[in-house]
Amino acid sequence: MENSSSILMCVTKLREEEKLIVEHLRQLGIRVQVNLDSMDLPIGEDDVSTYGQALIRCLSQKNALSRAQLLELAGFETLNSAKAITICTNKIHQAIVFERQGIPQPRYQVAFTPAKLYDALSSFGNLCVIKPATSSWGRGIARITGKECLDGWIAARESIDPSHQSFPVLVQEYVEKGDYDIRVVIVGRKPIAAFRRVSAENWKTNTHLGAEIEPIEINAEIAAICGDLVTVLGEGIYGADLFFDYQQLRYVVCEVNQNPEFAKSWKVHGVDVAYHIAKYVKEKIDRTNKVNLTVNS
Repeated sequence: MENSSSILMCVTKLREEEKLIVEHLRQLGIRVQVNLDSMDLPIGEDDVSTYGQALIRCLSQKNALSRAQLLELAGFETLNSAKAITICTNKIHQAIVFERQGIPQPRYQVAFTPAKLYDALSSFGNLCVIKPATSSWGRGIARITGKECLDGWIAARESIDPSHQSFPVLVQEYVEKGDYDIRVVIVGRKPIAAFRRVSAENWKTNTHLGAEIEPIEINAEIAAICGDLVTVLGEGIYGADLFFDYQQLRYVVCEVNQNPEFAKSWKVHGVDVAYHIAKYVKEKIDRTNKVNLTVNS
């Protein structure tokens, strides 16, 4: 592969986040070729030589994974890696991997049938959270507060999914986290920003559901968890969502997002996430070019 100062950016559309990343990349001397979901992927040998690396920012988790897999097969290095995207875009995969690697997280069970949901609910003291394997922005996630509530959830689910194609689902204990969760933005191997997402109106504390942003310091415990996550997932660009469990008095990982949004949050916490991403991309390109120069000399 020849030395390259170009990168392929796979996106669904150029949102504010992607426009900022492109601007910073160009300021750093990196040429950006934008590739929309609706476009063919450039996966020929010449394309790999021209770009070499691809930044995956697709909104669809399915598209993000399929494009990363195809590009890696063609010889690209992708951010994030197909392995990381595979883990991050499936909540069940994530829970299993994190358990094996000792990442602190809420207790969970995997329910393969509706009947198993009752066993999980009972084991979690008649209060739990049901999550579909794949979803984003809090969609499809339900807090279950007893058998009658679960009866209603199953009845509603069966009306739109009579053959239970949406199973298995992840069932987690409900964590007493107060009125907030914590989003930590990781770029490369380092957490660069952290903030609380606070909502007194909704137990789901996603910003797009109205949660307010409160910047916080990255303490030693949060930094250590982020380091462990990077060890498991590999270097990349992540949004790690943490709870502080007020019963266990410890931080736990709710989930890790492989395509973190930051258009709203960075204006509050003041960390230029787009610049950090662009700088990290340039560092990776420079490292690759240095290796190629050594091999070819």
